[in-house]
Amino acid sequence: MITMTTSQQLVEQYIPLANKLAYQKKRTLPNFIDIEELKSAAYMGLCEAASRFDTDYEVAFSTFAYPRIFGAIHDYLRERGWGKKSQPRNALSLDVPSTEDEECSLKDMLEAKVERNDEEFLEVVSLTLDKQAKDVLRYYFIDEYSMREVGEKFGVSESRISQLIKRYKGQIASEWSETDLRVELAA
Repeated sequence: MITMTTSQQLVEQYIPLANKLAYQKKRTLPNFIDIEELKSAAYMGLCEAASRFDTDYEVAFSTFAYPRIFGAIHDYLRERGWGKKSQPRNALSLDVPSTEDEECSLKDMLEAKVERNDEEFLEVVSLTLDKQAKDVLRYYFIDEYSMREVGEKFGVSESRISQLIKRYKGQIASEWSETDLRVELAA
């Protein structure tokens, strides 16, 4: 008779949490990122959390596992060039799908990467933005400053910079059609 260890029981019990985190992250990524790969990374984080968990921590396992699962997903994405740490942030560039029948939303395109001079691309797509918006986007995406560093330059918090970047990307997305962005990318 095979008995399960506590870590095996935790893994089985918390697979739904790992799935939930993988699906949550998938919603923020382009369509071509495979959910099964994200789930696999989440399971690796879950297994690591289960093997490291100690009941002496006086914290619920879900609380302990959450950052480890989420971190494993982010590690997987960084390995594939989609993360934030030590990876150029080319989120204003486009990654045009290799097959024409593959759909790619404007949001996906704005957050994707491609071999393109990002500085030129940013200059074109941000023509209607004010100087502050252009500077924030340039510092973050081109000069690769952290949000904290950009915030220090403007005397605002890191979270405010995050809000501004989201707003500016939204303005760009509302002013450019997917077709126009594809044409500009090809230019």
